[in-house]
Amino acid sequence: MLAERISAVTSPYLTVPAFILLAGYAFVTDLPELLLYWGITVGFTVGIPLSYAHYLASQGRVDSVHIFDQRARLGPLALTAASSLAGLSLLYIIGAPDGILRLAVLLPLLAVVTLGATALLKISGHVSSWATGSTVVIVLHGVYALPLLLGAVPIGWSRLALGRHRPVEVVVGLLYGIGTAALLTLLLGLW
Repeated sequence: MLAERISAVTSPYLTVPAFILLAGYAFVTDLPELLLYWGITVGFTVGIPLSYAHYLASQGRVDSVHIFDQRARLGPLALTAASSLAGLSLLYIIGAPDGILRLAVLLPLLAVVTLGATALLKISGHVSSWATGSTVVIVLHGVYALPLLLGAVPIGWSRLALGRHRPVEVVVGLLYGIGTAALLTLLLGLW
């Protein structure tokens, strides 16, 4: 089914690394250097939490690595924040540029804010993650990146078609992603 395919390829586990790479390119254009910082960042912000989600799923403590139960996402999101801080520390130790460090600060902040939102609301993580990544890339690369936000349309449709969310949860996820990314990038001086 088309909705399942769209949902699978737009999982935050897959889209976040792509957005990190695009955002990092705003500060580092040397490909080997960029890939080093990207690898560290993705390893700590996606790899460790994904491994933990796999572990939880293998133990039957969550339904799958996508963790459909919003309350069950709290532990993995807290781990994402903590492991992102460890990744930030490593980036600092190896002398990553200021822009890369500010992006690395942004990631645990987004995890903590999302942790709070998840505790209060049920929003689409797929749509929210896409909107957040798109907004950060738009802030860093300008209006030419605006079409990225259009990707939220098929993603939102897929989440609705699969019965994972109601329309309000998709719309709130979109607005939440855009709003949090815009506010945090502004506060971190990325704008």
